[in-house]
Amino acid sequence: MERKNIEDVLPGLISELKSEPYPVEDAAKQWFVELDGTEETNSRWQIHVFNALKTAKTFEIHCWADETECIDLALQYGKQKDSDWQYGKIITGDVTPKFCDFLLGLPKPTDTELYNKMTPFFTISLDNGFWSEHYGTELISTGRQASAGYE
Repeated sequence: MERKNIEDVLPGLISELKSEPYPVEDAAKQWFVELDGTEETNSRWQIHVFNALKTAKTFEIHCWADETECIDLALQYGKQKDSDWQYGKIITGDVTPKFCDFLLGLPKPTDTELYNKMTPFFTISLDNGFWSEHYGTELISTGRQASAGYE
């Protein structure tokens, strides 16, 4: 197709695009919680993670490349996923009772200069649509039901 033809057709095609909303039952399950600098413990984080783990089957933990201790810790519960993320590592595994005990038993990190960290892991995501981002300072549920795993 010639460039002029594309320029004529493209605006019409774009105007026809429509977003695909979540089904109503999933939309009600979406939420976002920000844990700010006033959190003295990670107990609120633990409560949300505890509830999310109940329906999760698999997890991913994302760590920056220089967070070697965190990577080694996560590798005790999963394996490194092939990824083109050049700045870090992704560890994936099954949500087991041992993993749940580990995650829920993590103490609140003490290196809180940049973030008031709730967890040592930059990102923890579960296959049921739960995300713990920016060291647990942002918690998100997409309302997605548990699936076989991430693509």
